[in-house]
Amino acid sequence: MLQSKKGSKARKLLSSVIAAFMLTSILTLLTGAVLDIKAKRVTLVLVDAFSDSENTQKFTTRQDFVSEFLSENDIEIGEFDKISMLPEDELYDGARLIIRKGRKFTLSIDGNVEIITTTKKTVREAFEEAGVSINETDRVEPSLDDVISEDMHVDVYRVLEKQITVDEEIPFSSKEVSDKTLQKGKTKIKTKGQNGLKRATYNITTENGIEIRRELVSAVTVKNPVTQVVAVGTGEKKSTKGQKVVAANAGATLSYSKKITVTATAYTDHSGNKTASGRMPQYGVIAVDPKVIPLGTRLYVESTDDGKSWTYGYCVAGDTGGAIKGNKIDLFYNTEGECVRFGRRTAIVYVLD
Repeated sequence: MLQSKKGSKARKLLSSVIAAFMLTSILTLLTGAVLDIKAKRVTLVLVDAFSDSENTQKFTTRQDFVSEFLSENDIEIGEFDKISMLPEDELYDGARLIIRKGRKFTLSIDGNVEIITTTKKTVREAFEEAGVSINETDRVEPSLDDVISEDMHVDVYRVLEKQITVDEEIPFSSKEVSDKTLQKGKTKIKTKGQNGLKRATYNITTENGIEIRRELVSAVTVKNPVTQVVAVGTGEKKSTKGQKVVAANAGATLSYSKKITVTATAYTDHSGNKTASGRMPQYGVIAVDPKVIPLGTRLYVESTDDGKSWTYGYCVAGDTGGAIKGNKIDLFYNTEGECVRFGRRTAIVYVLD
């Protein structure tokens, strides 16, 4: 009877132990379940279009917000990176978080300079993302297919084409004819040249408003130019009373029919236009007042001290000038520096036979 009582107590004790163990297990399972309910599975995708890389990672977190998840995993967002969720957004189980690496570049377009940030790989894709409009004729440097690099500078040149029609002068030509009635060495304009007129059509290409190319499409002559005819004397020289012989500074001897004291200045001209006598401007062709010295007259010019100070030498009266009136002449020199150094001087002009 005593043994039966002892056996009953042992069975009760074993039942209590088993019950306690089972309760503990159930509580542990319930606690884990509560904790697992808070756990969230997050997929993180790191995209770098510039290097064509994409890295996907799986995380389990019990954080509630995106910012907490990033901090927990030491994930930094670059200044120009883009993230698919905001830092203050709440995380949820199965969330997919995408971080795209970004870069900035400077864009010069239409007279403005802009800072553009992008996660796209090429200039073309970045333009599309930023809404930058490009025409087919525009020029982009670097090219639209170049990969965006750190602090790249991109220039857009607006290229436009248009057609214009303008009236242009046709320069007249000049020819010489012999004239026995004119003394040898003298010239005279018989027919004054006149420029013609043509109507030309061009294709004009501009880049950022600046003309870079002009192509002639067509040209129609509206008015023909008039050829200038210059008579060149072939007649015998006439003797002149009072003819004198002087020793020129260059050591040669010259004969002259007239000696004139004048005020001399200097000029230069590289425009390509002809002088009043039809000659090209060059050293030895000087401007005179035709009322004092006829065009075509051969001359010798030197200083008033018989050429000791300076000598211009042999020349021809071949041009005129608005300021050249009376006893004034304008000597041609090849450079502006020579003209400046010459300034204004008193000179002697010998009118040669």
